[in-house]
Amino acid sequence: MSANKIRIGIVLGTDFQGREGGGSQPTIKIFLKHAKERPFEIFLLGMSTTKDEPVGQLSKRVIYGREYPFIPLFHHDLARYANRKPLVPVRAQTFLAYLFRRRLVDALDLDILYLNAPQSLPFFWSKRQPILYHMHNPQGAEITYSRYAIARTRAFGYLYGKVVRRILEGADEFIVIDQESYDLYTERVPARKERFHLLPTSIDKDEFRPIPGFDCEQARRHFGLPTKGRILLCVGRLAWKKGVDLVLRAFSLVANQVPDAFLAIAGDGDERPKLGALAHELGLDGRVFFLGYIPQPPSPNLPQLYNCTDGLVLGSFHESLALVLAEALACGKPVISTPVGIAPQVVQEGVTGYLVQSREPAEMSIRMLQVLGSVEFDPSTCVDAARKYAGASEQICDVIEKMSSVRRKVSVNAPTAA
Repeated sequence: MSANKIRIGIVLGTDFQGREGGGSQPTIKIFLKHAKERPFEIFLLGMSTTKDEPVGQLSKRVIYGREYPFIPLFHHDLARYANRKPLVPVRAQTFLAYLFRRRLVDALDLDILYLNAPQSLPFFWSKRQPILYHMHNPQGAEITYSRYAIARTRAFGYLYGKVVRRILEGADEFIVIDQESYDLYTERVPARKERFHLLPTSIDKDEFRPIPGFDCEQARRHFGLPTKGRILLCVGRLAWKKGVDLVLRAFSLVANQVPDAFLAIAGDGDERPKLGALAHELGLDGRVFFLGYIPQPPSPNLPQLYNCTDGLVLGSFHESLALVLAEALACGKPVISTPVGIAPQVVQEGVTGYLVQSREPAEMSIRMLQVLGSVEFDPSTCVDAARKYAGASEQICDVIEKMSSVRRKVSVNAPTAA
């Protein structure tokens, strides 16, 4: 450890420019925003999505105005797999990359490794430095809702459980984003309970907010949306567990009753062709707009999209947090959601939105109609409901500083050779 800086390696299966990484990527970006004020020297270790960035070669990323060294540990052909799943899961590719290129990471002489997924297991073997492990959901959910049938088999579940157990025993500190995961894992390793920090994932409250003087029509033109009428928004990866088909079926019932209602869907994924075909089958051509991937802050696009639409709809089967709910609320917009993630905590019926208890399109369509016109929502109340999800990144910085101080004390007190 240098005298003044704590050298941190953030390992994540993403290009740190918005692709892959799921909800982990915005979490890390907001962490970096707050980490600028701390004595940290940070290295980003992820994936390349272009041949212009060879694997293993030093590159750079600029996030919130600061430049960071970036080293891709593997390559993912983003264009080829934008709307279909790879034959070999990205998580498996990631695991192999970490296994065979770990020496690149070890050579950086890091003080702390900040890991974010079970495929980072190779870094636990012959561990070189303290590990901060960020649990972004109950780890079993990753196989329960996997796109790959083999991942849902009993044999794979057994092996996966062994991996999780090794992580629970090997990491030095844990960030846990939801109460379910906190309760589950502190019960599994009660002797390590003090190492678990329950810190819900942050949103960037400086970006996700009602924008003063906002030109809604101009923003809609930018996104290719109708400048007039009411628009519901669905944000997320186009995967089956997100339940976008439920949203489409519910909206088809609304479209028959409200001629100036539209639905915008932001995201890409392997379900995109099926969802496009479903929208056509339901007679929603010209009423549903697939916007593709919309980047997270520091890009202004996603906050602007929330601001120019009238409410968010989420149809997921499972979410650890469903942070899109907090993002929409922070922009002053009501939300409609299945009872997943933070929805039961942030949705106050008829005040900040509605919970949909069944997976029947008819129930969700009724809530859509209410958001589109029959109920008025106070933007300031929606904003207040999202405030809880704005400060965890600073606390993660505190955890890292504490870890480094403990390591420094251990190093100082270590016996020296005679």
